[in-house]
Amino acid sequence: MQSPFLTRPLSVVLDFVRFLAAFLVVVGHSVQLQLYTGPYPFSGRLQHYCVIVFFVLSGLVIATSVTARRSSLARYTIARVSRILPVAVPALLFAALSAYLLAGDAHVRIDNSPDDPLLFAERILPPLVFLSAWPGMPAPVWNPPYWSLCYEVWYYAIFALAFFLRGWARVAAVVVACLLAGPTLLLLFPVWLMGVALTAMTSAQRLPLRLAPLVLAGCGFAAWGLFQIDMTVLNPLAARIWPEPLKWSNWVLSDLLMGAIMACAVVALRPLAARLEAPILRTRGVAHALAGFSFTLYLFHWPLIQLLRSHGIEAGRSLLVWAGLLVLVCGLCALLSRTTEGMTPHLRRWMERRFQRAVAGTKVQAAIV
Repeated sequence: MQSPFLTRPLSVVLDFVRFLAAFLVVVGHSVQLQLYTGPYPFSGRLQHYCVIVFFVLSGLVIATSVTARRSSLARYTIARVSRILPVAVPALLFAALSAYLLAGDAHVRIDNSPDDPLLFAERILPPLVFLSAWPGMPAPVWNPPYWSLCYEVWYYAIFALAFFLRGWARVAAVVVACLLAGPTLLLLFPVWLMGVALTAMTSAQRLPLRLAPLVLAGCGFAAWGLFQIDMTVLNPLAARIWPEPLKWSNWVLSDLLMGAIMACAVVALRPLAARLEAPILRTRGVAHALAGFSFTLYLFHWPLIQLLRSHGIEAGRSLLVWAGLLVLVCGLCALLSRTTEGMTPHLRRWMERRFQRAVAGTKVQAAIV
């Protein structure tokens, strides 16, 4: 029997990677929103590529969860719903509450009148059903990072339909889901599937330890090279190939390359994590704690930063004040996670009791890879 790609030490390492990616998104957005206006060596590409890292890790974790143990469509759905809704719904409501009621006078609240009920509906209802990725749909009020969750939810759904259903029902369901998701969203689906592919590729588990540092260094060099050509070559090329607005997929060619780089990096991290298994496992408590609020950090940081700015709380060019505000945002998100991500196990148990018959009746034996 083939061992799973996602080993225990690798899982700990990737928990750290997940938190680091979320934190770098916060750092980048704090500069983008002018919470800090001093010297900054990176552009907006840093936080965008961190989202691509999330996509690869998400595909890997989701595929592992259904192939390494017994699962069913009902169990899978309960697990995903109980993971997403306790964070997504409060994040949308908090952003709307902040923009419409809590914002101070030092910053323009939103780009249109908060008294417009149609605007409010447009900025709240589509994200609630994860349709913000469609061209023409406005971003959620005070929470543009929510776009990636809209992408991931549809990836979860399409993958589950393809994995659990059989025959023509599978074909029909996948086609319908793809049509509902829309072509723009599907352009980045291959990035997510790169993570899935790692669980099925036996060659991904055979990288010798002596080559792993070289591959990891090569991934770093490749990422640096991508930063040199993405804005000048790849993104203009994508605009010529797809002249219609691609919304959050307008960097599709760059994102596909970054996804491949990240997948190769994960392959290189696996033997290194195995070699350092003992010390890595001693840090799993810290890794679990940090990763445990990374979802909340990602979905709540933008409205928190906007709320700070709306009351005139900014770092200006001070690195020390900026660091303090970043710690404040992270600390607030860690506290919020107790009522967001902390609700996931309770909601999951409630759903399992509520839909116990469906869970028991649709159980299937997952393939072991």
